[in-house]
Amino acid sequence: MKKINLYTIAITCLALAVSCESDNKVIDDVLETFTSGAVLRTIDSDGSFDMFRTENTFSVNIEEQDENNGELIDRVDITVDFVDNNKELADDTTLGVAFATLAASDFTINDRGLPAADFAYTMEEALATLGVDIESVLPGDNIAINLELFFTDGRSFKAADAAGTVTGGSFFSSPFAYSLLIDDGIEFDYEVNTSDEIDLSEGAINEDYEVSISIDDDSEGSLLQTLNIYRTLRDLTIGEDGTNLTEAEALFDTFEIADLTLEEGARTLELDYTIAELLGDNVALTDLSVGDDIQLRYEIITTDGRIVTTDENDTEYFYSIVTSECVQLNADAPFAGEYTINMTDLYGDGWDGAFLSVTINDGETQTFTVETGDSATGTFTVPTGATSLVVTYTNGAWEDEHVYEIIDPNGQKAAIGGPFPRDNAAPAVAREVELKVCE
Repeated sequence: MKKINLYTIAITCLALAVSCESDNKVIDDVLETFTSGAVLRTIDSDGSFDMFRTENTFSVNIEEQDENNGELIDRVDITVDFVDNNKELADDTTLGVAFATLAASDFTINDRGLPAADFAYTMEEALATLGVDIESVLPGDNIAINLELFFTDGRSFKAADAAGTVTGGSFFSSPFAYSLLIDDGIEFDYEVNTSDEIDLSEGAINEDYEVSISIDDDSEGSLLQTLNIYRTLRDLTIGEDGTNLTEAEALFDTFEIADLTLEEGARTLELDYTIAELLGDNVALTDLSVGDDIQLRYEIITTDGRIVTTDENDTEYFYSIVTSECVQLNADAPFAGEYTINMTDLYGDGWDGAFLSVTINDGETQTFTVETGDSATGTFTVPTGATSLVVTYTNGAWEDEHVYEIIDPNGQKAAIGGPFPRDNAAPAVAREVELKVCE
């Protein structure tokens, strides 16, 4: 038993000796091969690029920090990339082209006691270095600047050498690279003035699709040539008979930018399409089901032939008109709350004897009209528990000038009317206005 214990102790000591020797070798190895890193901290950066203004400048102020507080700097080499993210015609991607060098003498000691330098370049300079023509540049492309720091002892550091906490962390903020996404340089404002839904329920209120568009290229439209509108009808509820009413994208309308109205430096356009126009010659409103839609894609062609557009819903140049069905809230009793009546006279001289009347629970009747001028607004409130609500419109003269809308307590249109056929000899008749309040 004693011999066994002696053998065990001997083996254990040998193992410890080997282990200690091995650990010492690892430590010696680490100490011999250990390399201190360095960062090029971003102190400030400013600037952006778009597809028109090649004179735009991007500038950056960087600060170098190393184990000797900047004494090891030899130089910073700068390369430039162009990443083509619009490859329909050709891929103009060009990577790693030598662009500039910051020598150690370009750095000065800042108020933090560390060497710092400024670097700035224009889009024109970057494209010239890359050999990329401006006509090849489209929104979504990238111009990237890459930095590589060299020490006097030959060591170098770039983005691939740094951990995420260095390149993206808030403390080090040392990406070693700056990528600028190229914008289209156009402000395209799109406002639907009516509704972007087609209500398929019986007796639904479906107005024309009215849109206000403003296009501002910061040059009164001189950089732009054409606005094209493409339409797609999607049958997403194909019936049991397998009939598919889908119509592929096709040109729907087109406008010359120079012909659009110029307002405060922007080109503006008012669009007004009926539902029948949007549906086209082959599809009727009764053919649609809830879930079908119409897509409108807007495309701007520049004077140098480039195309600016998007192809995803709710992006800058792409919009959908969806189908829906009203779930009526006032089918059995009046919907409680405050209603607003907006009245317009298209000529601007009042409603010529026409008026709207509102009677709640057979009580006192309220009357609304445009006494003079081009518009008037009124409100009425339906109390909770009301059992009846009667709204009527009584005609006057010059009916083709009279327009009204009634907004429900949910802010949606419950009724619209006018302009009506003109018949100044027609007797005044009160006609009931149906209100439809939907969820």
